[in-house]
Amino acid sequence: MTEPGWARPELLAETDWLAAHLDDPELVVVDCDLLPAYQRLHIPGAVWSRSRYWKAPDAPGGLEGGVHAIDDADAFARIIGSLGIGNDSRVVAYDGSGGLYAARFWWTCRRFGFDAVQVLHGGLDKWYAEGRPLSNVNERPAPAPFVATGPDDGPLCRLDDVQRDCASDEHVFWDVRSDGEWTGANTRGTKRGGRVPNAAHLEWLDTLEHPVRTLKSPAALRALLAERGITPEKTVTTY
Repeated sequence: MTEPGWARPELLAETDWLAAHLDDPELVVVDCDLLPAYQRLHIPGAVWSRSRYWKAPDAPGGLEGGVHAIDDADAFARIIGSLGIGNDSRVVAYDGSGGLYAARFWWTCRRFGFDAVQVLHGGLDKWYAEGRPLSNVNERPAPAPFVATGPDDGPLCRLDDVQRDCASDEHVFWDVRSDGEWTGANTRGTKRGGRVPNAAHLEWLDTLEHPVRTLKSPAALRALLAERGITPEKTVTTY
């Protein structure tokens, strides 16, 4: 059961719930890690997501290596349908990477109007630590019809928004990257390193417990965020 205190507990699926519902006909479990990791071991019945990053498939680098997020609803629908996901499906996404790629999949689905998707709390780490079954069978799902809407770009922040809001006391930009990216020492191949002026820094990995990477408790997260000026009365933009 999801711990009390979450603002949106329905966004997470717990491992005990998933174990009890693996055979539900409307459920599709999606593994969001790289293909070799999926082929080695995954949750029984899980399908491979085909991408960790969900970039524009027709751009250089494709789904995995482009610059911009996928913004073609028809292309998204074709890929999602090929995973056996229909508009009436219920989806649980997971990875073995602390939830990084499952969250990206979740965000992409919701951007295209599909809300029946959850992230598995603790991902493959927790599933494995609990001794639950694993498989190395490469699932080949039957395609399902899927209709996407959008993309809904309302939650996105544009350059004009950053320039307007970075000096506002009512707005905080939360930099979730590594220390090296925050300081500018690690440019990750870009022309310039650094951060948004006045941004707050809390690396996403610091929101997780270890060694099994579940989210810290709601109280612990609120304290970590408050220490950095990230509080509920402010508008928060993450990057």
